[in-house]
Amino acid sequence: MNGSTADVVVIGGGIVGSSIAFRLAGKGLSVILLEKGRVGEEASGRNSGGVRQQDRYWAELPMAMEAITLWADMKDELDCDVGYRRVGNIHYAHSRETLERLRGVVEREIKGGLEVQMLSPEETRRLTPSLSERIELHGSKYCPSDGTANPLLVVKAICRAARRKGVRIHEHTPVRQLTTHNGRVAAAVTEDGAYEGAIFVIAAGPWTKRLCNMVGFDFPTKVEKRSLMVTEALPPMITPFVESDKLYYRQALEGNIHVGGSITASPIEGDQTRVEFKSFIEVGRWLPAFVPATRNVKLIRAFSGIRESSPDGVPTLDRAPGFENFFIASGFSGGFCLGPIVGKLMAEWIAEGKSSLDLSLFGWSRFEDCSERQLP
Repeated sequence: MNGSTADVVVIGGGIVGSSIAFRLAGKGLSVILLEKGRVGEEASGRNSGGVRQQDRYWAELPMAMEAITLWADMKDELDCDVGYRRVGNIHYAHSRETLERLRGVVEREIKGGLEVQMLSPEETRRLTPSLSERIELHGSKYCPSDGTANPLLVVKAICRAARRKGVRIHEHTPVRQLTTHNGRVAAAVTEDGAYEGAIFVIAAGPWTKRLCNMVGFDFPTKVEKRSLMVTEALPPMITPFVESDKLYYRQALEGNIHVGGSITASPIEGDQTRVEFKSFIEVGRWLPAFVPATRNVKLIRAFSGIRESSPDGVPTLDRAPGFENFFIASGFSGGFCLGPIVGKLMAEWIAEGKSSLDLSLFGWSRFEDCSERQLP
């Protein structure tokens, strides 16, 4: 094979695409990975770093639980400490309505085999003593085996390991066109030339829709911009990843607190990386209200990124309609945790014809109306 031909061409260098490429190379396939910018610097590097099993769509739960085993082995497998720690994830209930909703979720998750529990207000405050006494609290939902990792390190480490296995990674190589022949994708055309493969995998997050449009069908997805703020390094005060109705936050190993949430979400308008001033105002209001010890601390940086999701909040892991050799792995709402296991499962399917976990619930059939709509 020449430098522009491989068994599999993966488009998208986030945690999903890089994990797929890494696992395919481990199965002996030649792989090209195309990334329009730099690997790991879109949503996969611009998130809160939560490695979360709880509060997921029920079909995702087995994948998330299996993903934790891969995260636990990641330091040794990648020969890099990506900051993964099992620090737990706690979801506050600030109203009786939220408490009842969380109780319903925990029953389903326990039946699915997840170690998760409801905590009383007193138990919650003992676990998170940094929480202000002034915050109304009716209890919480807690998963001790959830954790966090450093998003800035993970994809870079996966790509370094993938290169060691022979994956050819081309950064700053946006795909301008997908060519087809006899019901198959034949090549991904870039400014540098055409990359040909027997199999194509699209794991391009928000840009999956545009790539699908190139070959005549739509990919239903919605996007929004999320912003995160980072404080100066502080003494240890927060152990689990905290989620609430207003915001979520975690304290990194270096001591910085990363904070974001619904208060920092906004439509995509103009520069997708620009942090809206209102986000600073809201974080400045709510973080000290939750954690009084953060009053008067400095925010040292902030960043924004696009978060994509499908209309039903469930990713699509399937062949594209009408194409035998064109796979899609996109539409995630919280794909950071799932990326490594999706890489493993998609590689199994592509290389061996069957994945070790059932992926039928993530199929294209729920979007049949989109596959019938031919686009120019």
